[in-house]
Amino acid sequence: MAHEELHLNLRNLTLEDYGPLKILMDRIYDDIGGAWPKDTIKALVEQFPDGQICIEDNGELIAVALTVSVQYERFSNPHTYDDLILKNEKIWHNAKGDALYGLDVFIHPDYRGYRLGRRLYEARKELCRSRNFRAILAGGRIPNYPKHSEQYTPAEYIERVDRKEIYDPILTFQLSNDFQVNRLMHKFFLFFFFF
Repeated sequence: MAHEELHLNLRNLTLEDYGPLKILMDRIYDDIGGAWPKDTIKALVEQFPDGQICIEDNGELIAVALTVSVQYERFSNPHTYDDLILKNEKIWHNAKGDALYGLDVFIHPDYRGYRLGRRLYEARKELCRSRNFRAILAGGRIPNYPKHSEQYTPAEYIERVDRKEIYDPILTFQLSNDFQVNRLMHKFFLFFFFF
């Protein structure tokens, strides 16, 4: 698909988007359980509508960024996935928070390579600036690390990805969007980024 064929619209996600969002999440995350339940997305949209950002092409949902507000001091220090994603897939959101926490960014496979992830991150950065937040925080997996685990420690792998010697779809993307690795969380193979 050529760039001139795209008719992109960046906007906030609504609850009416859940059907297409579910289809997209099920497709992208079929190996790890698919879409979050409607109640989880409903809570995000109702509690923090500005943080739920999407891109559509000709009215079709093709890219999404899900975000919550948190206290910087709490989530810039060691934490686990379970500190943020509570039982029954309820997500911790603090309306009085002073930082954004990036929950997820996902792009329809047919639209990868059009820099839509960068557009979503730029929208998050603008939201962070407009609210005078301290940072954008996020955790991330390193899906290609198992291919290199016998050769490199996680820290060595991160260095090689940073030097562009190894490509990792999540870590490379985070680094290219001006995020920095702050902490390796061994128990969950997650990395903590901040802007």
